[in-house]
Amino acid sequence: MLLLRLIVGTALLIAGRKLFWLFLGGVGFVFGVDLAERLIHGQPHHIIVLIALVAGVIGAVIAVLFQRVAIGLGGFFAGGYILVGLLRELGMAAGQYHWVFFLVGGVLGAFLMSIVFDWTLIVLSSAIGSVLILHSLHMSHDLARLIFLFLLIAGITVQAGLARRRPD
Repeated sequence: MLLLRLIVGTALLIAGRKLFWLFLGGVGFVFGVDLAERLIHGQPHHIIVLIALVAGVIGAVIAVLFQRVAIGLGGFFAGGYILVGLLRELGMAAGQYHWVFFLVGGVLGAFLMSIVFDWTLIVLSSAIGSVLILHSLHMSHDLARLIFLFLLIAGITVQAGLARRRPD
């Protein structure tokens, strides 16, 4: 699972804006992994991976068929995942109220996706890619903060550069 998170995280970090379906597929994958790990822990690893892959495919299909709805859903799930993931990685446990932080991050992500789509997509895909990469590495919270900031800045820089070079 760590290798899959690293691969999906790297893809989102570099190409999340260019490949919107990849962004939503990645968000679906991440959400599927987390949900499956929480709800059916103790199941074989391949079942969790299968659920995550199915969720990723569903996210990508929704992105292609229902782009308007997908923009809001993608922003919601990415924003919620990023906020909860950052709290966890930075050692700030949300406890039993982690769902509140997910909702706050989700509403903020959906709102920003509807207002400033391109830049929000760049920042969210860079952030979720960074969090996924951090989840695949084991390090101290202080080092995780530095690595997160480095990855976030690198992802935003690469995606903004790609956006300037080739228009959609």
